[in-house]
Amino acid sequence: MDFFRSESAAQRAIASPRPRTARWHRMYYFLAGFDVLVVVLSVLLNHLIVDTYHRSIKANQSWVLQLSSFSTLGSLASDVNAPGNNVFDTHDVEAEHRNMSEALRAFNEHLATARAQLQGRIDNQAEHSADIRAFTLRLKDEVDAVDAAMVEMVNEALLIFSYFRQGQSDNAGKRMATMDRKYSELLASLATVRERVGLIQSKLLEEELESVEVLRRVEYAIMLFVLMMVSAALVYGGKIRREMEAHSAEREGYLAVLRESERQFRQQASLLDKAQDAIVVHGMDQRILYWNKSAERLFGLPREDALGQSAQGIIYPSHRAFDDTVDSLIAVGDWAGEVTLKRRDGSTITLESHRTLVRDDEGLPQSVLSINTDITHRKSAEQEVMRLAFYDQLTGLANRRLMLDRLQHLLALGARSLHTSAVILIDLDNFKALNDTLGHDRGDMLLQQVAQRLSHCIRESDTVARLGGDEFVVLLENLNDSPPDAAIQVKAIGEKILQALNISYQLDGYEHHSTPSLGIALFQGQLNSVDDIMKRADLAMYRAKAAGRNTMRFFDPEMQAVATARAKLEADLRQGWQNKELVLHYQPQVSSDGQVVGAEALMRWQHPERGMVMPHEFVPLAEETGLILPLGRWALQSACMQLVVWSKHPETARLSVAVNVSARQFHHPDFVQEVLDVLKYTGADPKRLKLELTEGLLVEDMESTVARMVELKQIGIGLSLDDFGTGYSSLSYLKSLPLDQLKIDQSFIRDVLVDANDAAIACAIVSLSKILGLSVIAEGVETEAQRAFLLSHGCKTYQGFLYAPPLPAERFREYVHERLMAEH
Repeated sequence: MDFFRSESAAQRAIASPRPRTARWHRMYYFLAGFDVLVVVLSVLLNHLIVDTYHRSIKANQSWVLQLSSFSTLGSLASDVNAPGNNVFDTHDVEAEHRNMSEALRAFNEHLATARAQLQGRIDNQAEHSADIRAFTLRLKDEVDAVDAAMVEMVNEALLIFSYFRQGQSDNAGKRMATMDRKYSELLASLATVRERVGLIQSKLLEEELESVEVLRRVEYAIMLFVLMMVSAALVYGGKIRREMEAHSAEREGYLAVLRESERQFRQQASLLDKAQDAIVVHGMDQRILYWNKSAERLFGLPREDALGQSAQGIIYPSHRAFDDTVDSLIAVGDWAGEVTLKRRDGSTITLESHRTLVRDDEGLPQSVLSINTDITHRKSAEQEVMRLAFYDQLTGLANRRLMLDRLQHLLALGARSLHTSAVILIDLDNFKALNDTLGHDRGDMLLQQVAQRLSHCIRESDTVARLGGDEFVVLLENLNDSPPDAAIQVKAIGEKILQALNISYQLDGYEHHSTPSLGIALFQGQLNSVDDIMKRADLAMYRAKAAGRNTMRFFDPEMQAVATARAKLEADLRQGWQNKELVLHYQPQVSSDGQVVGAEALMRWQHPERGMVMPHEFVPLAEETGLILPLGRWALQSACMQLVVWSKHPETARLSVAVNVSARQFHHPDFVQEVLDVLKYTGADPKRLKLELTEGLLVEDMESTVARMVELKQIGIGLSLDDFGTGYSSLSYLKSLPLDQLKIDQSFIRDVLVDANDAAIACAIVSLSKILGLSVIAEGVETEAQRAFLLSHGCKTYQGFLYAPPLPAERFREYVHERLMAEH
């Protein structure tokens, strides 16, 4: 290799450190460019300062308008308060009531506008500081306090009006002081709001002034730095001129030596033309210096076309491959291994390469000698062995072993990357039915077509594998660092897979439709094991199966905890059922004249550790596990026994009890007989028993449902449709059902005074019940205003916290007694 080391003195010079002239030259242009950049920054800073002032003025003008809006609320509040005082002078209750309603409407409209403006500021204050955001959120709470204070004052005024209507002017006078106090509280709330706006304006001005001051200081520092850089540029200019003159003379000498060295190199390199291996030499500047006959044959490029060309451009497939080679040689001097290089026609070839770094007499890198042996046939044999070991023979996809190996490798790299990855487990729905009906040959055809479609749904960096049977896995790498954003990426790929696999399959003359269920598990870094990830994907897949198939579900970190908690809750519920920890509470149902006409029996679970557990926490679980059947039977029996106890006391003998019945319980073949057995066992009057049925049971076997309801009606039991309007009720079904009552769901009652849609629905249900000859009851009534609205539209029976929460049996009886005593 001596002739490579003596290539030329010029090559050594080129590989040596660059003359200082180049560094001075770069420094000069760097300083000039930096000066221009600083001037541009100064202009931008001035724009920022002006923009800061504009923002400050605009923000303060906006808050001035907001303050004006809140000030207007004060005068409107005075208008609302006036009728409550004027009625003592005019005694015209109805006129003053109308005046107050009109003033309240104007107040509420103006308050709604102010709230909308405030909410707009909350939604668009990302550029503000944490203090401004905190003040704005407090302002929202204080505006809510104004609304609450207005409601309290209006309630007092309504009470005064009611006393005047009843001729109780003395009582009205006693309430006057309370109303004045509520009005004072309202004005205090408005004053707090205005003070908060003033604080926000002050804080905004303070922050903007601080921002301008900081920008000014930065601008002064930049200008000072500009002066320093200009001075340095003048000093460097003189040195650059002297250095370049010396460099020009030195360059001429290098060129003469280089020409002589190249002549000697061509003479000596001819000795290697007879070698069987492809020998290539390129300089550290990438230019090819030698290219033997075997290289011509292997790469398909004549020597005259190769010499002088960039090795990186004609044989290396990428810049990175070339740079890695050079870096490795500089570090260790020699390298041997397999490489993939490209041929003239664009195809690639795998070679066994031995490379040596040739250094000059001073020990500096001069060129790279590569000896390359064609190992195409050997690699083909190795690839066939790998295919048999790591790929599925039916579909050609990666098999379980290869997929798990890639997943393990991905986890090992996770400590050096924040990228999120994902596993999508795909199970074909009802695949066994296809094998059983059309045979395993067509089942194999389906699996092959599924594999092809999955391969078209993923990116090149991802992996699709067949685990076995009808299970496939897609491994997605290099997703977004943020798990929520990565979930959006995975969801898009999942939807693409669902769409692709829902297209009909042609199976040797048969058209077959198949659907998949997808379970998705996201993961980052080494905090997970392969088994954990696959178990999570499996759990998510079974969740998709449970959701009705042909869908996808994500495994979130809480899913396992939820599953564990659910199992614990189920065990506790069964234990609590055996230990008689469940009790019934009764919520009064009250007529428009204040009479308690009945009660709804509501289940409660007195857990020794959790305390009082509400039905929404354990009833859905009981329905899923089938425990709802014994629980429902117990609730029915307990309610009937309570009816018998109440029948022995005059104040409760006339009451009815409503018991909720689940769809699963109602559709049980022995349900009607169980009701008969309970009535017979307890001796309860069936006419005092009402069963509340959910709308969900109407969608299953309508004919059988109606037949059961008719049997119950014949016994004398009342039937009420619970939560009407929230489920699947159809008017065509409703007219054929032997119902006694419709129950308006509390979701409509909650906002009946503020939401026109809820009000319209409630009124429609009341009108519908009248047309069908049914009674109607509203649940969730919490305020007198709600009750008054319902009464004015024809609903005369109510249930809710306005009267009482669900009460234990003894407390319920005391409640009924207290109301009777109050009436007398």
